[in-house]
Amino acid sequence: MASITSSMQSLSTLTVTQLDEAASTSSTSTQLQDQPPAESPAGAPAKPRRASRPDQADPMPWPSKEEYLRVKAAKGSMHFGLYADDDVLQDMLASRYPSLRGRESDDLFLYPALAYLRTRYPGRTFDIGLHIGFVSQRVKDLNPRIPAKVGEKVLVLGLFALEEESYFNRMTQKEVDEISELMGTKPTWWWIAHSLPSI
Repeated sequence: MASITSSMQSLSTLTVTQLDEAASTSSTSTQLQDQPPAESPAGAPAKPRRASRPDQADPMPWPSKEEYLRVKAAKGSMHFGLYADDDVLQDMLASRYPSLRGRESDDLFLYPALAYLRTRYPGRTFDIGLHIGFVSQRVKDLNPRIPAKVGEKVLVLGLFALEEESYFNRMTQKEVDEISELMGTKPTWWWIAHSLPSI
């Protein structure tokens, strides 16, 4: 029994050592080639930065630093998305399926319109969502046809969040352009008050 235990311990030690070597080799090989790691103040290399793919959406113009800090201080979030109030989302669905127009209240088309977009962009199911967002002056300047005043809350179709994982896996520019054309508004960053229940 003692010999079995000692051979198991040596096997587990060997396996852990091999795993440690493999992990250090893979972490070295996964550093980004196009961006050298930044130096930390102590002189040790910092964590390498991730790069965006060239086909991903261009999220410009960025919100100002002051706006971003105000959102974070309020424990809010920011999403890149489009104005979807005043039946914009429902009208988009009815324009694709004209037989739906006039049959029921447009309010009933809200979630079917969201489901349509998620079906059209299947890899983006968890990114595309409905939110209540604040109209900022930046949003108003970009989309002057929005009837809401600065500071009012409106319905927003969010495409991706200003969070690391969501941002680096964001939609392509082609997908954003298609949705923007369907909705008839320009995408921008929104201060999200809260997210609506998903479907």
